[in-house]
Amino acid sequence: MSATETPVAPKVDENLLQHDNKVFFKFVTISHPETLTRFTNDLNVMVAQAQKIVELNQRIRNALTTAEKDAVTKLRETELQDFNQKDAIFEKVYGFKMDTVAIRPHFIQNQAIQLMSPVTDEQISELRKNPEFKENEVVARGNQKMIQLCKMTGEHIPLFERNIGIVQAQQNALLQLRAAEQTAADEAAKKRVQDEIAKVIETLTQNAEHMGKTYGIFSNNIVFDVLEAKFWVALTQDEVKAYVEKTHGAAPAAIEAPKADKKN
Repeated sequence: MSATETPVAPKVDENLLQHDNKVFFKFVTISHPETLTRFTNDLNVMVAQAQKIVELNQRIRNALTTAEKDAVTKLRETELQDFNQKDAIFEKVYGFKMDTVAIRPHFIQNQAIQLMSPVTDEQISELRKNPEFKENEVVARGNQKMIQLCKMTGEHIPLFERNIGIVQAQQNALLQLRAAEQTAADEAAKKRVQDEIAKVIETLTQNAEHMGKTYGIFSNNIVFDVLEAKFWVALTQDEVKAYVEKTHGAAPAAIEAPKADKKN
């Protein structure tokens, strides 16, 4: 290449993703909360059964007697038949089979979430005083009323989910400390627990202020619905090469897979 030539940037393929030193392929995008919930449940069932079949295969290899091997083989065949029947249904619903996917590295990446928080009638009355309040932001969930706080997409989600994880861990710690306070052996022990409770409450208050400034959220009690998510499955190097050549007609080095942790 001469000094005046500009290097050609690799093409970015949004169907590929770099994560955990592997290249993943986007198998499906789901854009409906109820479908995503069903997909996640179905996925977990298929993965658990695939792992069980792998364990049975291992038991067959390690069997010490013919009788033991035959018995475990029969169990494996029953599980495999059931798995294949479920997999045929899974393919009709989601467009791909789990027979090879289930035992590979894979993950669901949230792309759009809706943040909500439970509210009382008194809180709703206060919120109505704000001229920007919208009645359709309050929705019923069973016997509880929820207010829609905001929606979040793309690169902002991972950091938010980490923050929420921290808050939830602190809330769980607070519940445990409240229980410990009730069962303290003496006043000294009770005082130590109360001091810890005060520290956790202070941290939660700081987190609430941070959430308010960063996300416009006024509560640590957050529920979020996933509105859209992508399902990624790891590919082997040969599969990546074959996909790139088939799709782009180019060498894999000329194609770039975005990184999952980009801008997080």
